[in-house]
Amino acid sequence: MSDVVAIKGARGGIRVIINDACPWDEALSALQRQLEQGSALLQGMRVSLEVGNRQLDNDAVQVLRDTMASYQVVASTIQAESRDVRQAARAAGFTTSVPVVQPPVQADIPPSVVMRNLRSGQVLRHHGDLTLLGDVNAGAEVIASGSIVVFGRVRGLVYAGAMGDRNAVICAIELSATQIRIADIRARAPEDNTNRGPEIACIEDDQIMVHLWQDYRR
Repeated sequence: MSDVVAIKGARGGIRVIINDACPWDEALSALQRQLEQGSALLQGMRVSLEVGNRQLDNDAVQVLRDTMASYQVVASTIQAESRDVRQAARAAGFTTSVPVVQPPVQADIPPSVVMRNLRSGQVLRHHGDLTLLGDVNAGAEVIASGSIVVFGRVRGLVYAGAMGDRNAVICAIELSATQIRIADIRARAPEDNTNRGPEIACIEDDQIMVHLWQDYRR
């Protein structure tokens, strides 16, 4: 699926890159699967769509907008090589841009570091690995496409690997979450968590296992 639709982090939002060599129906289906899988992460985020040299008429552009909106994703920009596609996109309410040639080698984007406590009702979303210096209180949520490290107490919901990455992990100084999720697997933190110390949660044999930090070996 990643060969058809790739989702990457970008400054201020998300880049959705749609392969321009495959049939449109296949690309649209792959996009819908990605949006369904990553709905918890992508909801409410601003997205830039990159369609390359693909030819899209007015109806196809509107279907693209409606598809994104159905998952509560704000598709704000379409990047396309074709002038006709850019014109159709502007008519549908998008801003448009011409693709910019990227250098062949790019440095990896470092993990995001956030310093704050999350109160009930607050949601923190991030595409990539996330380090939080603070507490996740009951009723708060942290969602990331990569791994999540919390230097604090976790009593709310924590969801790592939100785009389907089963290699993601959740680490916390105190893991007392109401629910933890990694990719498509979910679990509750252990109830006998008193004074256990820092822990790490990961997927093993299709279930989430929680280990003491010092005992964990990947």
